[in-house]
Amino acid sequence: MQARAQRGFTMLEVLVAFLLAAMLLAVILSGFSTGLSGLSRTAKTAQAALIAQSRLAELGIVEPLEEGEYSGISEDSQVPYRWQVRVQPFDWGYAAELRERGLEMYKVEVDVFWPAALGEQQYQLATLRTARSGGEP
Repeated sequence: MQARAQRGFTMLEVLVAFLLAAMLLAVILSGFSTGLSGLSRTAKTAQAALIAQSRLAELGIVEPLEEGEYSGISEDSQVPYRWQVRVQPFDWGYAAELRERGLEMYKVEVDVFWPAALGEQQYQLATLRTARSGGEP
């Protein structure tokens, strides 16, 4: 009588298969984690951009468009965003002609800051605006 060949996997083959599956799962989960982290960063940056744009839109309506600094904290979201608006006269080649017409050119910068795992993050928006000499847009 001949001995029949054993069928199935050895214990070593099963262990190697589990090890490979575990390593593959770790790589896949790491990729998901990186993607979610990037998505969270993007969402926070988009929120900072919205805050900066709304501060620019309010300038000249809620706050006068004149030289100075304004700051505050936006608590509309889960993350506290700190913002700062700087308005400075912008000196350029045609500034004298604008002043003769009762207009002033301003450089407006809005900085938005929020806490992150690796320190404070910042988003900045800058633009030029004209206003009547009294601060009216």
